[in-house]
Amino acid sequence: MPKSILSVLTLTAALSFVPASTAFASTMPAPISGASYSPLYTESDWMTLTVPVSELGGTIPSDLALSASGLPEGTSIALTGVSQDGNYAVLAVSVARSDLSVAVNADSLVTLTSGDKVLTSFNVPVVGVAYNSSF
Repeated sequence: MPKSILSVLTLTAALSFVPASTAFASTMPAPISGASYSPLYTESDWMTLTVPVSELGGTIPSDLALSASGLPEGTSIALTGVSQDGNYAVLAVSVARSDLSVAVNADSLVTLTSGDKVLTSFNVPVVGVAYNSSF
């Protein structure tokens, strides 16, 4: 096999292992168009998710609410604040869990609502390391 073809195959194989998204959750728009978020981390109250305002009906509703499903029992994502940056709603979130001895590695379905109306939903990975109580 010629050396140049072998080099191309090696480079192609190496690039196939590069993660599709290495951006932090706060910089990625919601995966409405197929994008993806980096993980949210448990015991964190400093993270943000960005969502196009167009997905919320063109404005940020005063009664915007966030619900999350697909998480282990005792793990939650809470909406702690909302602001607007250009065409994006910036959602401040906190992630908590009741049992630190249980690891979390879940894909949560986040749903944004206004009253009884579902505005949009998207998946966000949530991770947390299990801590041994003997520390």
